[in-house]
Amino acid sequence: MGLRASIAAVSIVIAGVVVGFFVTQYMGHTPPTVTVSTSANTVEGRPVVDVTFTTVAAVGSGLHPNWVAYLNSDGNPSTYFHVPAGSVVRITIDQQDGASGLRNPYFGLVRGTVGNEMTVNHKVMTSINPDDAAHTFTIPDLGVSVPLLGVADNAPAGAQNVVQFEFIAPPQGTYRWQCFVPCAAGTLYGNGGPMQTLGYMAGEMTVS
Repeated sequence: MGLRASIAAVSIVIAGVVVGFFVTQYMGHTPPTVTVSTSANTVEGRPVVDVTFTTVAAVGSGLHPNWVAYLNSDGNPSTYFHVPAGSVVRITIDQQDGASGLRNPYFGLVRGTVGNEMTVNHKVMTSINPDDAAHTFTIPDLGVSVPLLGVADNAPAGAQNVVQFEFIAPPQGTYRWQCFVPCAAGTLYGNGGPMQTLGYMAGEMTVS
């Protein structure tokens, strides 16, 4: 009994050390953020801020070179950004990934943006064929969701679809956003790995 108790105590200590290590690593890590720029224009007196991402099928380097991700202007996986409360947030996404398709066709609709619309390569759209979605940009707490049109299989190398949309920043707080296309190849039902990892296919918008 004494031996079992000793083994259990040692196991608890080891587990505590491991958990403590990962917590301190996480808490001490400052994730790369996406650069936000303020436009000279205003909309109905609201400042306009620009946020730009690139979506790729594989990062190509770093800890998870094969993971799909949103990238910042430096080419690093990044899904954290800060915007002022009440501003018009204008998101531009250079979408370079192929279509994976949606399991829920509802996410093929543009929702919660200004006019419930987006532009794809400068063409105004309110929805896409669910089978043609590569990713989505979705903020569940705000009802904002935008499907990102996948690059055609026969498109030339370097092809992309430029998706742009606007929404009004809410009051102060932190808002989780994510992709709802199960695009994590090699994981259970496509929903593991990058899909559940902040900095890849999930992110946070901080409003101040």
